[in-house]
Amino acid sequence: MLRHNLVVFRGGENALQVLPPLLDVIPEARLNLVIHYLKNDEVKEAFNLIKDMDCVLPKEYILKAVVHAVIGQNTESKEHMRISQNFFQMVGASPSECDTIPGRQCMASCFFILKQFDDVLVYLKSIRPYFINDDDFNWNYGVACAAAGEYKDAEEGF
Repeated sequence: MLRHNLVVFRGGENALQVLPPLLDVIPEARLNLVIHYLKNDEVKEAFNLIKDMDCVLPKEYILKAVVHAVIGQNTESKEHMRISQNFFQMVGASPSECDTIPGRQCMASCFFILKQFDDVLVYLKSIRPYFINDDDFNWNYGVACAAAGEYKDAEEGF
């Protein structure tokens, strides 16, 4: 557990040495290794680790949705994008997550994939105060605003 946590707290340092032997011991090791692969643009490895995983927790569904979204964008696969959208919607619409920040981010992601930018903004605006200094959030907010024709807000986001 200590070695696993050191990898996490050190931003993935030694992830490929420490996490693989822990995959069947510590459930979070699989998720953290998937994140490591995504951060290092090793999407195929991330997909291979997560494709057969039976999700139980929202964070597992979210990570699986992200992997499918990355593959879908990289390969222009409508099937991967559909799977991603479904996982995001499943989390975002669930009674336990719908009023949480991750749940709202999931619904925004779902609508982003569907290109329903007015709906994206409903969710992003509701959580924006928590991400006012987050460049990734502001970029996505700016893109959604521009796509919805809210150019002044888009400029502010960018």
